[in-house]
Amino acid sequence: MAAGIYIAGTDTDVGKTAVAKAVLRQLVTAGTDCRAYKPVASGVQPGQSDSEQLWQAAGCPGLQADVCPQAFRAAIAPEQAARAEDRLVDEQLLRQGIVPHLAGELIVVEGAGGLFSPLGPATLNADLARDLGLPVLLVDAARLGLIGRTLATVTAARAVGLTVAAVVISETAVAATTEPPDRPATIAAASLADLRRRLPELPIGWLGHQADLIEPTIDWSSLATPVRQP
Repeated sequence: MAAGIYIAGTDTDVGKTAVAKAVLRQLVTAGTDCRAYKPVASGVQPGQSDSEQLWQAAGCPGLQADVCPQAFRAAIAPEQAARAEDRLVDEQLLRQGIVPHLAGELIVVEGAGGLFSPLGPATLNADLARDLGLPVLLVDAARLGLIGRTLATVTAARAVGLTVAAVVISETAVAATTEPPDRPATIAAASLADLRRRLPELPIGWLGHQADLIEPTIDWSSLATPVRQP
């Protein structure tokens, strides 16, 4: 039976896709038959899409079209982006879209926006993660406020019955080279240590800007749980 993990952010634009690709690359290197699934995406423009990058990071298994079966052009919430094209987000497909990936050993599901962002009229990321029975890998960006955002989202996730499997901080921009104590690199290092102190039960990793690997290494296979088939 395929297992999976659900990647969600504390907000939008926090580096989820970079983290998802790093997780997939690590799994492929370890010889795991992994798959990528992005239930819905907005802001999709011609050229290399996030879904294509995820498919490539997974080793190009199956059909690329199955990675993201619902994609919209406008860079706004999926439901609004669909409406701009006189379309609707298919709530059932959000769940059924994982079926082609069940042949793999481990499915990396990347949500859209924050954990409590809507994917459709009646479905938040948190709802889909719960319906699929998957633990959450929570991603936040290495910028001011990450401690509060991360702790708040972990607390909210647990309050609605979700398991938070790990936290990864993603460096979404090149670190500043200035020396003041408020430079991003200094804030990030201090915040990472603070999070590890406040969340000692969770693996907490770091993904540098344009880096290939999350440090320290996290055993994703041990954190994944069987997918609850729709």
